[in-house]
Amino acid sequence: MILFYFITLHVKLLSMKRLLTFSFFFLAFLTCVAQSILVEYEQKVSEGNVVNYPDVWITDSITTNLGKAGNLKETSFVKKKKEGFLYCTEMAQRKAFYVKDSLHNFRWILTADTATILRHKCMSAKTFFRGRTYLAFYTPKIPISDGPWKFGGLPGLILEAKSTDGYVIWRAIKLDLAYKGSFKYIDVSTHTYIDWNTYIAQYKEQLDKFIHSLRSNKEALSAGTKLKYKIPAIEVFHPVQLEGIDIVGE
Repeated sequence: MILFYFITLHVKLLSMKRLLTFSFFFLAFLTCVAQSILVEYEQKVSEGNVVNYPDVWITDSITTNLGKAGNLKETSFVKKKKEGFLYCTEMAQRKAFYVKDSLHNFRWILTADTATILRHKCMSAKTFFRGRTYLAFYTPKIPISDGPWKFGGLPGLILEAKSTDGYVIWRAIKLDLAYKGSFKYIDVSTHTYIDWNTYIAQYKEQLDKFIHSLRSNKEALSAGTKLKYKIPAIEVFHPVQLEGIDIVGE
């Protein structure tokens, strides 16, 4: 009887220990999610070797990126996770388009590549998104399904994402997992946002008109002079973004 009592007590203690261990990790997870996270990403674009360092502020409900550019319209970016949408300002031909896009619209395929970024071991996944294939490295140790730019939807924070054609790369260079400060972001209620398909239609219409004007004014070029017009862009939805167009003077 005494032996049975001690065996029962031992089992209860083991169960209690497991429960406490589970509770500790569960609370740590909730704390990580509830806190604000500030990530500084280095972004490099091959066209002109443009480099900037956007700050991304992440909470459990909102992610925003104002970067360090002086023009707020060019950098406004808000992900509203509970709504499932992101709000951003797209600049095209010096015109600002306020666009409401789907949040984390990615189909990821897990891959075997690994990397260590800011001392965090990262797993990898690949996706094709609007004209380019991307490889992302994420860390399950930070259980936040988010990342730079429009990326997200993986079981961990994305610390690096790059296009396989070498056009663009984002890489975390600084990480604050317990950010105490605040972060200013655009109040999306102050603008009228259009959906992605409407934006693409309006952008193409505006771009086609501009290309037509270039071709109609080709006599302004010297005879035989060739002008190559190309628009660098991360999201590809028009041939001029990748191939460009040639305009030859008469």
